[in-house]
Amino acid sequence: MSPHNGGKAARETVGLLLSRVCRLARSRLRVKMEAIGLHRGQGFVLSYLWHNDGIPSAEIARALRISPATVTNMVKRMERGGWIERRPDPNDQRVVRIHLTDKALSLKEEVRGSFRELEEEITDVLTEEEEETLRAVLAKVHSRLVEVSKRREGGGKR
Repeated sequence: MSPHNGGKAARETVGLLLSRVCRLARSRLRVKMEAIGLHRGQGFVLSYLWHNDGIPSAEIARALRISPATVTNMVKRMERGGWIERRPDPNDQRVVRIHLTDKALSLKEEVRGSFRELEEEITDVLTEEEEETLRAVLAKVHSRLVEVSKRREGGGKR
């Protein structure tokens, strides 16, 4: 309650609420991935590779919208953990392709199950209509922030 608004509880900003939800969701996913033996973000890499095994690491960076340096570090760690193998492209030795190991393939359903559990934890309190509305609103906000980010990076103003 704030004395500046007639004793009413201050209304949290959308940005603050979104930040809190994202932080909690990230934390829940981290706990789930660690229970499987994966580190933060590695579940996303594996999930992408299950559909695109043998792709260059640069493609993983583009698809997951993370920096190539982050992917390089993650891939090195995943290789040490026995999740993936890095192999040179047979047609271009400058390109390194990322391949899943049997260890990674054996966890496919468990990792997917963890993603499904998190989705349920997030959406169980929503009706189907609320879930669709939330999905549409978040997509709209995401598009707007992408647009603003591109303009700012390009030097343009609003």
